[in-house]
Order: sequence, then C-alpha cells, then structure tokens
Amino acid sequence: MTATVNPGIAGTPPASPMFWEDLDSHGHSVQFYEDDSYLLDGLSRFIGSALGSGDAGIVIATEEHRTGLAKRLKARGLDTSVAGAQGRYVSFDAAETLAQFMRDGQPDASRFTQVLGNLITRAAAAASGAHPRVAAFGEMVALLWAEGNPAAAIRVEQLWNELAETHTFSLHCAYPMRFFAREGDSEPIELVCAEHSRVLPTESYTSLVTENERMRTIALLQQKAQALEAEIEERKAIEQELEHREAELRDAVASRDEFLSVAAHELRTPLTGLRLVAQLLVREKERNRELTANQLQSALSALDSQTEKLNQLVARLLDRAQIEAGKLRIQPTPTDLVSLVSSVLDERYQGDRNRFVFNAPDHIEAVVDPIRFEQVISNLLANAVKFSPPGSAVMIDLSHNSGGGIRLAVTDHGVGIPADQREAVFERFHQAHSDPHRVGMGLGLYITREIVRLHGGTVCVEEPEHPGTRIVVTLPPSGCVSAAA
Repeated sequence: MTATVNPGIAGTPPASPMFWEDLDSHGHSVQFYEDDSYLLDGLSRFIGSALGSGDAGIVIATEEHRTGLAKRLKARGLDTSVAGAQGRYVSFDAAETLAQFMRDGQPDASRFTQVLGNLITRAAAAASGAHPRVAAFGEMVALLWAEGNPAAAIRVEQLWNELAETHTFSLHCAYPMRFFAREGDSEPIELVCAEHSRVLPTESYTSLVTENERMRTIALLQQKAQALEAEIEERKAIEQELEHREAELRDAVASRDEFLSVAAHELRTPLTGLRLVAQLLVREKERNRELTANQLQSALSALDSQTEKLNQLVARLLDRAQIEAGKLRIQPTPTDLVSLVSSVLDERYQGDRNRFVFNAPDHIEAVVDPIRFEQVISNLLANAVKFSPPGSAVMIDLSHNSGGGIRLAVTDHGVGIPADQREAVFERFHQAHSDPHRVGMGLGLYITREIVRLHGGTVCVEEPEHPGTRIVVTLPPSGCVSAAA
C-alpha cells in the first residue's frame, strides 16, 4: 500500500521554497538548524514526500532523531512499516554505520562506497514511483563534527559527492548551528557549504514568510556581522597590546633579575676587599703583632678604596631609583668644566693603568650642577678604562662646538661598541659586551644620559678614526656662561 502525505497537519509551518520537498533527485543539500523540532519537521517533509510518491527513503541518524522522525511521519499519515517491508524505507543508527567504514579516525573510501553504495542500490530497486528516486538523510557528519573530527566530516561529504557520480539519490545533511558559535568558525562553515549544492539557513530565516521580512532580516544580519567584525578587530588590537605589554613585563623582569645578579656581584667585590683587610687586622691583633707603618698605610688605603667603590655602587643604585621615580634633580651653578675634569683625573686616575690626554682651553665656564656633572665625567672615564687595554691612551677633549655650545668627548682605544648597540648602551641594565670581567650593573651610561638630559644636553656614541669608542656629551649654548682660551 502506498501511503499519502497529509500537508495540513496542525502545528506545522506553512510551505516555503526553502523546504526540502523541492530538492532535486541529484541534489546534496545541507541544513543548519537551532532546534531539533525544526529539523525533524522539515525532515518529515523530505522523507515523507518521497515515501508518499512511491519512492525510497534512507535515514541514517541518531536514535533520538529516528524516533522523532517516525512519530512525525506517522502523524502525516505514513505507515513506515509497510514502506519498510517493501524495502523503500530503511533506518540505521549513524554511529553504527560510521563504524563500518571508519579506520583510524578517517573514512575508508572503498568501504564507504561498498556500504553506502549497496544501500542506495537496494533502495532504488524497491522504489515504485513514476520517476524512482532515493531521498537520503545522513547525520554521520554531524557526529564526527561533535567528536571534534571536522576533517573526517568534510571527507565524508566529499565521498557522498563521489558516490553521486555513479548512483542517483538526493542527499540531505544537517548540522546544529551551535557547532559554529565561535569567532573562528566562519572558515569551517564555508568548507561545509562548499561540499553542498544547496545550503538552507536556520529556522530564524527560513520561517520568514514575505520577501520584505527576509530582506529586513538580511539587513539586520549584515549590520550585526559588520559590528561583530569591528569588535573582533578591536579585541585583536587589545590582545596584541596585552601581548606587547606582557612581553615588556617579561623583559623587565628578566632585566631586573639580571641586574640583581650583577649588582650582587658588583657589591660583593668591595665587600670582599673590606672583609679581607678586616680579617688581616684581626689576625695580626690575635697574634699580638704590631703593624708596621707601611702595613697600616696599605690597610687604610685598601679600606678607603673599597669603601669608595661601595659608596659609588650604592650611589648608582640610589640614582637609578630617583630617575625612575622622576625625582632626580640638579642645582646648576657657574662651574669651570676644565677644572672639574682636571680634579677628577687628579683624584681618581693618578698612576692608573691607562694614560690620560686632556685637551682643553684654560677655562670653560658653564652653568651645571658640579656634583652631578662630575658623575658624568667619572662615568665616561670609568667606562673608557674598563674597555681599554692597559697602557693605552684615553683622550678627553673639551671645547666649544660650532653652535656655541660645549662638547665633551672621551675616546678610548678599546673593544668598541657595535653599531647596532650604540643607542641601547644608554638603556638601564644594558650590557654591550658579555665579557664577565667587564660586565657591570649597566647603570653608568644610563645615569649619565639622564643627568645630561636634565642639563638640556645630549649624549651619543661616535665611531672614532681608530678602533675604540668615543662618547660625546653636548651642552646647549644656554648652559654656557663664558669661555676663555
């Protein structure tokens, strides 16, 4: 007995060009849906239309959906048991059918063709309509997608298309729209659509009756899509900024840790010297020995020297803290820079391992903070000595530049500074060289730049005409009071 379809069942949506009755005998369509009831209502039309016309229907779905479809077909006046006995209606579990051709997480093409090809051939032979056709619904791809295997789902879609080259059937697939709810799901849904000859959107669109309703909905969807794209771009920009900030924070933490390691090493050096002198004095005292005048002088000189080094290191740490807090201040006063440089050389570099050549006029007076500018001179000289071989010359040139300002240049014959690091050397904690015997806290040139900046000047690294380094400090004319040759 051939059952008839009753299109007037209460509660069913009105007919629409979007419904599945219109699918041709060779089509491969896909339906995106939000609610299972909407899927089953449409599916009952698709399969019911085929069965009511004497054609065949194949359903490969979950048990829940097969049960829901059977109830709807019965409500439409279709006796599936009769169609089943005739071989025109077959219903299989999607997971069990998948298991017949899946191998290592991917579909086996030959097994797929054998299993599904035989199924379609038998159903087509049982069809008795004027133009026999097979209407098939497959939910295997949705199961694969739900299992997190979209590549296998796409491959199954492709195998269905390949099977259509040798078998005649109308196939419909369906995916819950919740599978594509994330920001990056536009590409996967495009891959799904590309394997189908017809795409049906969710019920929120297909249930619209008039063309005006559809156009209005499309306009709203376009607006939402554009707003979403703008939000996505804004969020990406925020994420990039956060990543940049995190990278900066990681670099800052790494620099801090490196600085603390170097600072501990630097501080340990004078402390070790002080301890050695103290131990010597204690040992001599325990032995009731009197120190000779030379021994006492040597011990006191060592104490003074190491104490001075310790004092300089602590001062640099304090200066760094003041700079970062924006509290480093200067007290400018008319100062003879020639005398200032000479006093630094006399007090700290007499009998040093290097030769110092100071070229300057007799007198250059500028408005600077003498204590802070002495730091600048000391830092530049200490840097030159550290990176110069013993016995080499360190040149100090102090003069007026062509613009009326003051130019202080310290040139050494040492290892030099790579061109790509000539700006970075003025950053805090930066080390231009990895030689452990020359590594310091990386604060000398950083503090120098800040002091010079407070005086309105600049400091830079120049490449001298011979191997080595030249660091040049330039003060503006406003910092000059008078000069005499």
